Amino acid sequence: MLESACHSLTLEEKMQGKQSILYLDDEAVCLTVFAEMFRDSYDVRTATNLSDARRMLMEQPADIVISDQRMPDIDGTEFLREISELYPTSFRVLLTGSVTVGGMLSEIGAGIVNLFIAKPWTKDDIGQMLERAAASLRSPDTSSA
Repeated sequence: MLESACHSLTLEEKMQGKQSILYLDDEAVCLTVFAEMFRDSYDVRTATNLSDARRMLMEQPADIVISDQRMPDIDGTEFLREISELYPTSFRVLLTGSVTVGGMLSEIGAGIVNLFIAKPWTKDDIGQMLERAAASLRSPDTSSA
C-alpha cells in the first residue's frame, strides 16, 4: 500500500465538494504520478492490491473507480463488476493495454464499465475522462454514461 500517495478526504474538501477517486493498479509509479497530477482537484486514494482497494471502499465509497485490467489478484473487469454491484452509482473506468472490441462492448452494455482508457495514458486522456465522469455523476441518470 502506498500511504504517501493516498489522500484522505478532509472536512474542507467535503465542503468544497471534491469528487473522490479510487485507483487500483499494481504499478506503484502509475499511482504516484496519477495522485500528483490530480490530488489538488480530487480526493485521490490509491491501492496496489485488491484487499487495500476493498478496505478503502468499505471505509469510504468513491465517486470514480479506476482499475488496471491486469492485476495479480483479480482482473480489472471482475473488480469493476464487483464495484458495479456494491456501488452502482460510481463511474467505473478500466485501463488496459489490450482488449477486444467485443469485450469492451459487452462490459459497457452490461453497465460494468463506463469508459475504457488505453495504456499508457496521458494527462489529457485522464483529464477528459474525469470531466466525463463529473458530468455523468451530476446527471440524475448515471446509467447512460
